[in-house]
Amino acid sequence: MYKVFKHTLLVAIAIFSFSTMHAQTQFVTNEVRQFMSKGEQNGIEFLLNGTKPEDAKDAIEKWGKKMKAKIVRDKKNPEIFIDNAQMPAVSANAVDMYAVVTPIDNGSKVTIYTDLGGAFVSSAAYGTQYTALETVMKQFAKAQAIEVVEDQQKAEEKVLKSLNGDLKSLKGKKEDYLKDIEKAKALIQQREQDIIKNDAEQAAKQQQISIQQQIIETVNAKRATLN
Repeated sequence: MYKVFKHTLLVAIAIFSFSTMHAQTQFVTNEVRQFMSKGEQNGIEFLLNGTKPEDAKDAIEKWGKKMKAKIVRDKKNPEIFIDNAQMPAVSANAVDMYAVVTPIDNGSKVTIYTDLGGAFVSSAAYGTQYTALETVMKQFAKAQAIEVVEDQQKAEEKVLKSLNGDLKSLKGKKEDYLKDIEKAKALIQQREQDIIKNDAEQAAKQQQISIQQQIIETVNAKRATLN
């Protein structure tokens, strides 16, 4: 009973924990100005809730390759260099981008610095390019949010499959138990008949013993007369 209660409690906790988790539905970008490898520059930052930093870096690399860029990643360098990216919405020419991924609670923060070729994109100096870049960043963030939810869905479906397997196993055990009970019932009925038969056989055997004792007493008496 305690084990069943404990299991039910764990399930309840899991459901409560899951209910408190929310998929990222708002994709907000912020313009920042801070130091990076090319000095103090303007950039765009956004959050990837539920995406681990290493996963975010991998996603940025894939994203950069889709833009036909050369990706340079170095564990000693916090920046991911996206060299000669094709972003027609931002610029007719190839652009260089520098991505920095910072871990945050339950996710990652990504900061992107975009070099048009001698000048970095800022909302003040390059309003049109900045707006286009914002749109691209939000699309990237949304794609990551979808991937996070899909991964979570796969994980939960795997748990469900495991639970269904456990339930199937429990049902199989119950069937075995019921079969054992039926066998036990049949054995009990058989043994009850065996006991009745055994009692009769004991009674008959007791009569035989009594008769045999009488025979022995008669033989002993006969033997005594021959002394």
